[in-house]
Amino acid sequence: METITITTKNHETYSAVSNFFIDYYMTEANGEFVKVYLYLVRLLNSGRAVTVADIADHFNSTEKDICRAIRYWIKEGVLQLEYTKDKVLTGITMLPLTARAPKTPSTSLLSMLGVEEEVSVTSTENEADVNTEIDAIKQASTVPKKVSYKAAFIEEKQNDEDFGNLLYQTETYFGKPLTQTDTNTLLYIYEELHFSPDLLEYLVEYCVSIGKKSCRYIEAVAIDWYKAGITQVEDAKVASKNYNSIYVAVLKQLGIPRRVPTPAETAFIDTWYNTFAFNKNIIIEACKRAIAAKPHSANFSYVNGILESWHKQNVRKLSDIEALDKKWAEEKKKKTTSGKTTSNQFNNFHNATDNTIVDEFESLLIQEMGR
Repeated sequence: METITITTKNHETYSAVSNFFIDYYMTEANGEFVKVYLYLVRLLNSGRAVTVADIADHFNSTEKDICRAIRYWIKEGVLQLEYTKDKVLTGITMLPLTARAPKTPSTSLLSMLGVEEEVSVTSTENEADVNTEIDAIKQASTVPKKVSYKAAFIEEKQNDEDFGNLLYQTETYFGKPLTQTDTNTLLYIYEELHFSPDLLEYLVEYCVSIGKKSCRYIEAVAIDWYKAGITQVEDAKVASKNYNSIYVAVLKQLGIPRRVPTPAETAFIDTWYNTFAFNKNIIIEACKRAIAAKPHSANFSYVNGILESWHKQNVRKLSDIEALDKKWAEEKKKKTTSGKTTSNQFNNFHNATDNTIVDEFESLLIQEMGR
């Protein structure tokens, strides 16, 4: 094949990207992370100050997505956060890049699985400050895809003290040996969702405590916690406590004499609490309204309809619902008033017509009497 030359006729500005980045860093990074880095290079050349929100708007994304990308590049030794003495974040510094040694296929696989050696983070303060700043914004809702781990890698992790103990404890809780699928699921939570040993251990304990001895269920809860940005056991305890109380409260509000919801009911509540991000007060308010509207036939589907409507109208707190109620009442009153006006005009028209007819009859009567 003949060689080709790349040229341009455009008279536009360009941003310089390190070949080291293209050759070594970009190849293993998530595409969304690469886009964020390239845009930071563009901003560097522009010299203008921006916010995380500005970057998120440029990509029609969320601030959480941008922070997750920045955190990745910090761990890779590509970026560094700058702080004042009062630990106020003031900027992002793009660090010099270096060539990386070629990796064998097995090493590359380990890199894909997130087990490569951590790159130290250099900051004007320390790594704890970096993590504190980035963790202040919840993790992105995008969940890492599941990985099919090689047998050699699984065996290696089973020999890891922390993960090995976790597998043993889970088998003890379940009362049976774990299957390969179970082990793969727990490894996914440990490696891809980056749950600490303590957090993962609490996750298993929590699920078993509510009668869910299933790694599939454990994975579902782990993903919910990941989306919520839960990284500490204490935060998980608060979330699980609120979660359980919502189950019980909804069943009680709808007059269902059970403490444990069915799988279908669980799916509804999970959607309200996790997907719609409604708090307990809003969910209970929807249940109350369902009961008021259908005292003898209110069900989860009806409650779901109410909450779906509120979600579409960006309800976030009870005062938002009150505002919607007020708006609805005003519109109803306006329609009622408009209807009355139309009705009066119609009646006035008939009254005028009736009076004319009476006058005509009176005139005819007078004529007849005069004959």
